[in-house]
Amino acid sequence: MKRILLACAIVSTIALAFSSGRAAAEITMPIMGPGGQVSPIAVSGLKNLGGDDDHRVGNAFVSTLRRDLELSGYFRLLDPHAYIEDPQTSGFELGQFNFADWRSINADFLVKGSVNASGGPVKVTAYLYDVAQQRRMMGKSYSGDTGDVTRMARRFADAILEAETGQKGPFDSKLGFVSTGGGRAKEIYTQSIDGQDLIKLTSNPTINLFPSFDRTTNHLLYLSYKSFEPALYLVDLKAQTEMKITSPHGRVIGGTLSPDGEQIVAAIERGGITNLYLLTRDGAEIRQLTDTSGINVSPAFSPDGERLAFTSDRSGTPQIYVMTVSGGSPKRVTYSGDYNTTPAFSPKGDKLAYQSRTNGRFDIFTIPIEGGDPTQVTDGNGSNEYPSWSPDGRYLAFSSTRAHNSRIYIMLVGNRKIISALTEGIGNDSCPAWSGWLGE
Repeated sequence: MKRILLACAIVSTIALAFSSGRAAAEITMPIMGPGGQVSPIAVSGLKNLGGDDDHRVGNAFVSTLRRDLELSGYFRLLDPHAYIEDPQTSGFELGQFNFADWRSINADFLVKGSVNASGGPVKVTAYLYDVAQQRRMMGKSYSGDTGDVTRMARRFADAILEAETGQKGPFDSKLGFVSTGGGRAKEIYTQSIDGQDLIKLTSNPTINLFPSFDRTTNHLLYLSYKSFEPALYLVDLKAQTEMKITSPHGRVIGGTLSPDGEQIVAAIERGGITNLYLLTRDGAEIRQLTDTSGINVSPAFSPDGERLAFTSDRSGTPQIYVMTVSGGSPKRVTYSGDYNTTPAFSPKGDKLAYQSRTNGRFDIFTIPIEGGDPTQVTDGNGSNEYPSWSPDGRYLAFSSTRAHNSRIYIMLVGNRKIISALTEGIGNDSCPAWSGWLGE
């Protein structure tokens, strides 16, 4: 009975399963650490070259780009009411506008561009300018349907971060998460990082947990009780089909999808004992990965798919371990704290983020993959759980009760700055899963 209660305690905490990513003269921005500064940037409206007289398309691009740059934590967005130029009467190429107009409002950087929506695909061209040096730093052109315009803006936000820091931004990606939506059921949702394109993937009056993407974001794995027993479900997001995955070894109480989408690691419980099994994408068993008389849960693949981090109580308390997927003895990584769980590999595979309990609440920590001293990255405000890395490795998404209801937040890991809540509403949001870049 004691073993069963421990299993329920660990799994309910991590899963709630049993509870109902230049030239020296230019302005450049280093990758931020503690005390890093933000730079003022102006994002001008797009000049209409045809077909966008009501500026609906241009405004969709600009508002999305502004939101993403704000979320980046690297920029301070200047108020458009302070802009002197009218984008419809001034130009967007070098020599077609006056840099002094932008220096006068203290802009370090400037985005200008155009949109042509007059028949055929929508064409958007956008440029990033260094105002002080009066030079164009980068430009991109995009083409697609009107529904693609917000993604064009996200891709340009990523390009801006790459031009300024040498590292691509994380915004052309997706966020999976669990939300009650004001009701009692826990459902799986996906959305863009800036809060648009919200899609409800599940709709059943029960518990759905642990969304997990593959690298291409073509598939999503989650745990559900919709068949009155826990099972994993693999969703083909393009085909909009799903497959149920169960096990003859016992109840499937959690799992994760490999980066290539071809394998699953499932946590399977039987008689109060939970072990990890490697399965094919169809659910066929490849091998048993752990074999203890305790609890082994919260599996997480490394970016190359060759290692696995997980939580185990084999030392007496829940701790983080790492092992190769091909087998072998797990290595214990965490030694500080007596309740550490939900590990997540950084995109480079050199760090783990995890949650650790202190005084009845959780905070997020990071630790080198080989072990060592952990670093606390959340501030002890509320309970902070379920860390998930952005594809570029600069950010963590996590759920927090710092504003009473649980919400998904984003933070810059380098300076531990919490930037914004990514979700809002009357329900509780948890279990974030940050996808890789779309189309990769």
